[in-house]
Amino acid sequence: MPEDISLLQIVRFKDKESHQVFLEPEGRDVPELYLQINGTTGYEEAAAQGIVSGINAARHSDGKSLIVLEREISYIGTLIDDLVTKDLREPYRMLTSRSEHRLLFRSDNADSQLTPLGRDIGLIDDRRWELYQSKQARIKEEKERLKHTRVSGEEFAAEVTAVSNQPIKQSSTLEAILKKPHVQYKLLDKHGYGNEHLSRIEKDCVEIDIKYEGFIARQQSQLQQIINQEHRKLPDDLDYHSMKNLSLEAREKLSKVRPQTLGQAGRIGGVSPADMTVLLISMESTRRMAEYRRKQDMLRSAAVKADDSSDEVVHVSATTA
Repeated sequence: MPEDISLLQIVRFKDKESHQVFLEPEGRDVPELYLQINGTTGYEEAAAQGIVSGINAARHSDGKSLIVLEREISYIGTLIDDLVTKDLREPYRMLTSRSEHRLLFRSDNADSQLTPLGRDIGLIDDRRWELYQSKQARIKEEKERLKHTRVSGEEFAAEVTAVSNQPIKQSSTLEAILKKPHVQYKLLDKHGYGNEHLSRIEKDCVEIDIKYEGFIARQQSQLQQIINQEHRKLPDDLDYHSMKNLSLEAREKLSKVRPQTLGQAGRIGGVSPADMTVLLISMESTRRMAEYRRKQDMLRSAAVKADDSSDEVVHVSATTA
């Protein structure tokens, strides 16, 4: 700790609002001070902030750039982002529902989200890195195997149909079967179609990635849209009160502030990333409707011109005759 920072300063610093702290987190008023000060009622929340503070304190002392865990890749990032950007009036608890991207980072894929970052900043040694890479390679190979392996056993097909209440096509792939409701990887193991070299955790990762592939891809697309649409203009006459999927607070704040861009809208207190997704969907729907109407107008205009041309040809022919 810098010598010119007294214990009294730290105690006073604890009385500041959470939004007065940097996202790193680092104190705004005391740049060299990294600590966990935000009000929470859970040990896990305190530990999450503490580890990020400790990492950044060490990196700062070594003259390295600070790390920021974005809310799109971890619950720690969601927690810190909420604490330093929202005007909280009660102790904060980290709930999975607070994250609008919870399909993208889960307990089964936390290592794939954060291990590369841990490696980059020196927290993952060579042994753990090799274990991680081996695990990811096995998961990838297994998903490829399930995608290209076809089965046609009657006993297996009958049990799949009974479990999922859906018929299966002849020579269906194991991937297609695993996507069916209530069908789990252990059913593949039971009939000898599983991979005995995978751990239970690895099999769970494979099952989740395959079964929820469509939902995960859609959420990734929505997230990328939000990133790409940061500077997209918002219509001046946008009626926020008519968007019932927006939270009540978001409707009130947006109607009052009238932001000019999506980026500005996202930085308004009370407007969550989930509200931003609603805005994106609404704007895309409006754009498509406007495009449809424009095409219809063009077709009607072309039809009118064609009718006028036909009338003119008839008129000329009659005059010549």
